[in-house]
Amino acid sequence: MHFNIFKSTAWQLIMQSDWVCSFILLGLFALSIFCVAIIIYKTIILRRHMQQLNALLKRIKWSSKFQDIVAASKDNQDGIGGEFLQTTLGELKIILEKHAKNNLVTPSKSINSEEIEILEDSIQQEISKIMEEEESYFTVLYTSASASPLIGLFGTIWGLIHSFIDIAQEKSADITTVAPGLAEALITTLAGLIVAIPALMAYHYLTRQTHKIEFALYELGDRFIRILRQTFNNQDVQ
Repeated sequence: MHFNIFKSTAWQLIMQSDWVCSFILLGLFALSIFCVAIIIYKTIILRRHMQQLNALLKRIKWSSKFQDIVAASKDNQDGIGGEFLQTTLGELKIILEKHAKNNLVTPSKSINSEEIEILEDSIQQEISKIMEEEESYFTVLYTSASASPLIGLFGTIWGLIHSFIDIAQEKSADITTVAPGLAEALITTLAGLIVAIPALMAYHYLTRQTHKIEFALYELGDRFIRILRQTFNNQDVQ
């Protein structure tokens, strides 16, 4: 049996709605399209970032040479992990240039603990910056999940008011008079829930994915610091 949405009862109710309910339904429809676009885009991007980070962490898992970090950052410079390492290496370069400028670096000289702390602080700041970028548009999903049912409820209350006015004008409260008005009023609440439920589920799923990325970045930063300590305990970094 062929189903035609334009001949369905729900579509007929939408077409019979007044301008306020129609405006609410149109707004919720546009919001749902925006949320779906965000969900698809963020799911693809976060999955790609996680794959890149896992590959990078696997590559340097047993590495003890600083040159391996440099090579990994160059080979993965288009990925989130490579960009992170490039930024951290840039901070290290600034410290080394300061040493060289002040004639403090010798072949047996290592970076002191204060400078290591500076690098660790810069790593945390960079991770915070990355996570802020990764969590962009999450507010839209959370707000949509919170506000859509309320917007739908507003449309329902508006429709119920008009239904009761019609009942008073008809001077009849039988089911044939009440049911169409109530169904028309409730359609906006249904639309609000259709927007809110997927948005809320996607928000929590994407939030978990960003936490995995954050954990992987911290692990990458810890390995960078560990290899850096090992290197400077033995020789200067070129």
